Amino acid sequence: MNQDTKMGRPKQSDDERQQKVDAIIQSAQSLFIAEGFPSVSMRKIAAKASMGTMTLYKYFPNKNAILHHIWAGFFDELFDLVRSDVEKETDAKSKLKAMCMTYLNYWVGHPDRFRIVFLNEDRASSTDEFFINHANITQEMLLTVGPMMQDLSKSVDPSSMMVFLESLMCFVHGVALNVITISEYPWSDYEKYIDIFLDSKF
Repeated sequence: MNQDTKMGRPKQSDDERQQKVDAIIQSAQSLFIAEGFPSVSMRKIAAKASMGTMTLYKYFPNKNAILHHIWAGFFDELFDLVRSDVEKETDAKSKLKAMCMTYLNYWVGHPDRFRIVFLNEDRASSTDEFFINHANITQEMLLTVGPMMQDLSKSVDPSSMMVFLESLMCFVHGVALNVITISEYPWSDYEKYIDIFLDSKF
């Protein structure tokens, strides 16, 4: 007889654990959207997920860890879409445009997700790595953009590629931010913005 059986509590299966994690993530995400990240406590998340607060702490050490788990899910989904749409194009510039459009369409199509990721006060502490580094977002972008840049300009060095990537990210995030947060303004079709930006670079 193993220790779990002796204590009268069967060991939790992987599926059962995943169900608990999913319940926590879904509950936290709905609360972050409805109330804002700063207003949500671990106690609120536990209550929403129908579990005790101490049980919640067995799965996540704090609400930042829950938030980062949510972010990771968004970016995994986003980069899968980006890779799929990029592969449909044949030339480098079309691939780059497809990446930009897919990236923008994702956030504009999910404004609540954009707010959870980019419009909250979560910051890395002295003992916590910035999420953008932890989740390898920059690496994912470089792996996607790098080959396109090499095709478009054979003399691109790594430092120039990073500057281009950073300027591209500033641009697409600026478009998404304006479209999402100033929705009353009659913005043009943002595909035109992408064309103007890329035409100015290549």
